[in-house]
Amino acid sequence: MEKVAIYIRVSKKEQSKDNGSESSLNIQLKKCLDYCKEKNYEVLKVYQDVESGRVDDRREFNELFESISKKIYTKIVFWEVSRIARKISTGMKFFEELELYKITFDSISQPYLKDFMTLSIFLAWGAEDIKQMSLRIRSNLEEKTKAGYFVHGNPATGYMRGENKMIVPDPEKAPFILKIFETYAETHNLSEVGRRFKKTRSDIVEIIDNKIYIGYVPFRRYVKELNEKKRKESRKNIKWYKGLHEPIIPLELFEFCQSLREKNMKVRASFGNAKPYLLYSSLIYCKCGHKMYQQKRKKSYETKNGKVVRTYYSYTCVNRKCRKVFSAKTMDKAIKYLILNSKELEELNQYSSKDKKNEEKKFLKLKNDLKLLENEKERVINLFQKGYINEEELDNKFKDINNDLKITKEKVSEFEKILNISTPKDIKILEKLKFIIENYDEEDIVETKKILKILIKEIRIISFKPLKLSILFY
Repeated sequence: MEKVAIYIRVSKKEQSKDNGSESSLNIQLKKCLDYCKEKNYEVLKVYQDVESGRVDDRREFNELFESISKKIYTKIVFWEVSRIARKISTGMKFFEELELYKITFDSISQPYLKDFMTLSIFLAWGAEDIKQMSLRIRSNLEEKTKAGYFVHGNPATGYMRGENKMIVPDPEKAPFILKIFETYAETHNLSEVGRRFKKTRSDIVEIIDNKIYIGYVPFRRYVKELNEKKRKESRKNIKWYKGLHEPIIPLELFEFCQSLREKNMKVRASFGNAKPYLLYSSLIYCKCGHKMYQQKRKKSYETKNGKVVRTYYSYTCVNRKCRKVFSAKTMDKAIKYLILNSKELEELNQYSSKDKKNEEKKFLKLKNDLKLLENEKERVINLFQKGYINEEELDNKFKDINNDLKITKEKVSEFEKILNISTPKDIKILEKLKFIIENYDEEDIVETKKILKILIKEIRIISFKPLKLSILFY
């Protein structure tokens, strides 16, 4: 007599609710038990999960998988193959483990599933089916949003669900939202509004920028990793459609607040309404390729004579992954030295013939490495298509190749920047620049900066330690 384990699964809690014999879990269980009874199988245990088949980390599925190596069961019974997994790699791994320990399986609704080729086809079909289902649901939600309905869970603060699941203004919280807009229109300061209403600045920004308060509804895209249970909202490409609900905020007040936000963002980007205090801000390019802007910091120190506040100036890279900060005093000194000493400028901007040949050889080698990696990628795909490697091995090899490709492309990009560094062609421009650098007044820094932008295209950092720069003129 076969010793059997039954596995059943549904994706949502609603499908597992005990509504008598009508729940999806109960239906699966009944069919599996009836099948085992008909075949005269001994059922030792029933494993059940309420989780998406795209998620590998399912508690009872993991228990079943671990029991395979112990040879407790001689057969696994399930309703159909998508109950095991919605991912090809997970499903094939499970069935390979069964084959390794010579444990058979029965798919009740798919009795013809016996060989690995047929299994892989049905697992791929299940994976594609879930993608298409997701697209259909997303499309239906967008159509409802276009019709003016709010479809994304709980509505924003200030609204509540009314009849027919429509959103309506919350009589308690709607005046609170209106007051936030009015306070911002009065103070022009998001942080001050946050302090008054005991909320963070980012909370106030979300409220001020939310078009739901003027009668629009959003259609949001969500990003969810396959092994993650929670979805992450993508703030990119949010589409807004005219809603059926009643606005809380007058359109004129909302637009005025948005104009304040836009003005404040420009002011913050330029470090305040004050004149620029660093001459080369926005002309300098970091080693990573992004611009560097001026930054002013104040630090206070306790001394015997009392508290002393000192101001520090620096250039900061705008790239969030880099965020390199470098002393403005050291940078300005190095730039001034380059401009005032034209011979030194030529030495920095020109490579000797030997150095240039070496750099070009390295560059060509990297280009060749890129071609080899692309060829390796095609070779791995051919191995997978011919069945020499499984999907998991394909994924692992692709990860390694893509990682190598990324590193090599970054190196190629760096060499291209180095080999394309230009030298100044017009000596008259250099002479004009020398005069400006030696004679500019700090009070005329705005005008001096305008002249610099006409003469200098970019100041590129080759290395920070030691500091090496290259100046490119128009």
